[in-house]
Amino acid sequence: MSKLARLREELRPHGILARDCPGCVWFDRCGGIEPEHTLFNTDCFAMTCCKFTGDTALVEKCGLACPYNPRFPELLQDIGGMDTEYLPPLVQVQVQLPRYIPLIHHAYSRREPLDWPVVALDTYEVFRLKGDRFLAVAEDAAGLRRAFGLSPTTAVVLRGIGSDCCLERYWEYRRQDAAAQQMARLGLSLVVGPNFSHFLDVPGTERMSNRKRQLVCLDEMLQAGLSPVPHLNAVQPGEWHFWREFLKVNPAVCFVAVEFETGNKSALQGRKVIDHVANLQEAMGRQLQPIVIGGTQFVERVAVRFEQASFIDSTPFVKAVHRQVFDVSARRRPWRASPTMPGEAVDSILADNLREYAAWIEKRWTGSKGHVLGPPRVH
Repeated sequence: MSKLARLREELRPHGILARDCPGCVWFDRCGGIEPEHTLFNTDCFAMTCCKFTGDTALVEKCGLACPYNPRFPELLQDIGGMDTEYLPPLVQVQVQLPRYIPLIHHAYSRREPLDWPVVALDTYEVFRLKGDRFLAVAEDAAGLRRAFGLSPTTAVVLRGIGSDCCLERYWEYRRQDAAAQQMARLGLSLVVGPNFSHFLDVPGTERMSNRKRQLVCLDEMLQAGLSPVPHLNAVQPGEWHFWREFLKVNPAVCFVAVEFETGNKSALQGRKVIDHVANLQEAMGRQLQPIVIGGTQFVERVAVRFEQASFIDSTPFVKAVHRQVFDVSARRRPWRASPTMPGEAVDSILADNLREYAAWIEKRWTGSKGHVLGPPRVH
C-alpha cells in the first residue's frame, strides 16, 4: 500500500475523535476527524497540512483552503466565508422521477430522437468552454434536446458530478457567463449541485470550503428559478452532522444526491453512506428521495431504507454505443455483442437496453421491499 493510500485509510472514521480537535477554532463548524488511533493523530492539520508534514516543496504552491496557506483570506473572500447561515432556504419543485434515469452522453451513432420519459445529462457536457466563454450547447429547451438526440417531451435532470478540472472551470466562469441563468432557459426538471471534492488527506477547512462552494452554486441556481439538489458529500461524521442541520432548516428539500462512482464504490463504504443518509431521514422525521449516481450495485440496500429513490448511470447507453445488448438471463455476464453494419445506427439497441435494464432495476427494487436490515454501522 502506498504512503498516500495508507494515510487515507488512517484518516477514515474509526469512532474516536482526534485528541486535539475539540481545541481547534474550526471544530464547531468542522466536527473534527476520527482517525485510526495512534499517538501522532492529533488533528487534521498535523496529519495533512504540508507545513507540518515536512513536504516543504508543496508549501509555496499550495492551493488548499488551509489557514496556513498565505492565500487563505483570499480563498475565504471568494466563497463569502465558511458560514452558511445567511444563505436563503433551498426550495425544490416536486417532480415525479422514475426508478432508473439513463445518463445520455451525446447524440452520436443515433438517427432518431430518444423517446424516454426522463434522462440525465452531464452538466459539463451541456456546458463547454468556447474561447474565454463558458456557454451551454443550446439556448433553449428544444435546442438542448436536439443537441443530445432526445424527444421534445423528454424531461431532463442535470447531473453535477464531474472531475476536478470540470468543477473548477464551472466555478471560475459561472458568474462571468451567468451559467445558472443559461440553465434556466433549458427546461430542466432538477439540477444536482457540483460535487467539489471531499478528500480525506486534506485539512478539514478544505472540505468545508468545497461544501460552501456547492451551497453558493445551489443558491445561484435557486435565484435563477431552477430546482437545485444538494449533493451530500461527506467523509467524516461531523460533515454528516452538518447535513442533518442543513436539512432541518430546509424542510422543502426532498431530493438529495449521493455519488458512488469514486470513493463510495466499494461495498463497505457504499453501505455506510446509504446508512448515513437513512439516518438523516430518520432524524428529519420526513421522507428523503435519494438520487443515486453510479450506485446500481446498491439497489437492494437503498430499497429497504427508503420509500422512493432514483438511480442514474450510463451503462445501457455506453454498452449500446459499443454494440452490446442487455440479456439479464445471462446472469453474471448480461452484456453480449450485437454487431451492426458499417454506418448503422444504434437506436434500436439503445431502446432495448434501456427498457430491459430499467425493468431489471425495478424488479430488484420491488423484490427487496419488506426485507429488514440490521442496525446500521456508520463510523
